[in-house]
Amino acid sequence: MILLVKLIGIFMACVGVINIINPAPMKKMLAFWGQGRRIYAGGLLRLLVGAIFLWSHGQARIPAVIGGLGILILLAGLFIFILGLERVKAMLGWWGSKPNSLLRLIATFILAIGASVIYSA
Repeated sequence: MILLVKLIGIFMACVGVINIINPAPMKKMLAFWGQGRRIYAGGLLRLLVGAIFLWSHGQARIPAVIGGLGILILLAGLFIFILGLERVKAMLGWWGSKPNSLLRLIATFILAIGASVIYSA
């Protein structure tokens, strides 16, 4: 299971690097998840990833990092369902309208989280 956590970390780091180089994919991703009810699939995906992190944190090199991220990811998934479709779509639209420099900063944060997961797992 810890291998799956490392693969998720590698995916996050790659997403961060790609979006630092060119933030256009992040805007496309925000638009994709904002269509229809896709955001609920994203919420379920976050719940699944958070559960994987929590289930695996005991095997990790630094369990507190993996467990803490697992809790945060679970909460992010829950908030999608708590806030509702229209509010989450409005938030996605708001983020999609931000300048590329801010999206690059967010991508740097995603890269750092992915690197932390890879190291901590």
